[in-house]
Amino acid sequence: MCQASHHVSFGFNDQKFPVGLHICYLYNNENERQHTIAEFVQSGLLAGEKVGYLADIPETPSTDEMGKYLSRLGIAPPRKLKPEQLFLARAETSYCPDGTFMPERMIDYWRTFYVQAQHESFAGVRLTGETNWLRKGMPGVERWVEYEAMLNSLVAEFPLHGIICQYDVNKIDGATLFDVLNVHPMMIVAGQVVHNPYFQQPEKHN
Repeated sequence: MCQASHHVSFGFNDQKFPVGLHICYLYNNENERQHTIAEFVQSGLLAGEKVGYLADIPETPSTDEMGKYLSRLGIAPPRKLKPEQLFLARAETSYCPDGTFMPERMIDYWRTFYVQAQHESFAGVRLTGETNWLRKGMPGVERWVEYEAMLNSLVAEFPLHGIICQYDVNKIDGATLFDVLNVHPMMIVAGQVVHNPYFQQPEKHN
């Protein structure tokens, strides 16, 4: 795994980033979103990283179906892609395997994902997830922002190469948008990753 001082490319611009970024991506243009995320995923694969993508797709694709789903998402993986290098799964099923969302369970899931990537000798780990499924109001989703805050501790504990959380601004209300911004240190604006002025550092207790 790369050290914390290592800088990586996200593919959709010329910037280089330190590992451990937790990024909010608010979008209202689907074509732009697809291009940005496809570049993020592809650049990770080309760099020899393990990539996790939880997408709003009908079902988790089988090995035979993977190419079809990647094409729909605009992703052109490298030819020599290792089968275990790209984890593409249905977001709702992954976040709520038993119909309920539990932040602690999801954080443990990503810890295990990272450790497994180490054992598989990948160069790093990057993650992204779509969130349109939240509108279904499944049990536990009221703790979603708590989970997002917990991701900040996760990237401090494990040097993930980046997490991009995707939000369609046309499908979330203003209060949720404000809460989401509060827990993301970084955000994507006009194709650039910038510091989020709305981020609120958690209070430290003695």
